[in-house]
Amino acid sequence: MKGNPIFFLFCSLFLVSFLEDTEAAQAGTNYGVYIVYMGAAASTSDSLRDDHAQLMSSVLRRKENTLVHTYRHGFSGFAARISEEEARSIAQKPGVVSVFPDTQLELHTTRSWDFLKYQTSVKIDSKPNTDNESSSSVGSDTIIGILDTGIWPESESFNDKDMGPIPSRWKGTCVKADDFNSSNCNRLVHVT
Repeated sequence: MKGNPIFFLFCSLFLVSFLEDTEAAQAGTNYGVYIVYMGAAASTSDSLRDDHAQLMSSVLRRKENTLVHTYRHGFSGFAARISEEEARSIAQKPGVVSVFPDTQLELHTTRSWDFLKYQTSVKIDSKPNTDNESSSSVGSDTIIGILDTGIWPESESFNDKDMGPIPSRWKGTCVKADDFNSSNCNRLVHVT
């Protein structure tokens, strides 16, 4: 059977077909950004990125860099562009508390930016370059906090001038409550 060209041709075609199917399956995989939560922030963050990359390489067969962001402050973890199946595999690894999709949240306010006089033309890069060393320090000195002290209905931010009617899909009525007069209800303040 030495030098049988038909056998060689058959094996070559089979191999090419198999490789094309594998590439097509990988190309059809839906990748999304998942957050891998690994618990409380570690006391030393020098080797975190390497640890996260090592965890990823133990699960992934792909060569490209899938790590999007490393979380060092507040909690330990990372964000990566992976498939749902890969996310399930990572969730089974020791040291991983949970893995969940990084969901896109919609803005629930419409006039706050105008009231606060923020620029609306500023472009924000939703996919920063993770290969750049300087990108790891972006925002490292930023503290974000929310202090909810309730609302003051008489405030200018709740002025409903130039607003359309209350949408019919809104349910409920405006009622008097402790420290709230029903006359304060308008097209922005609507108690249910």
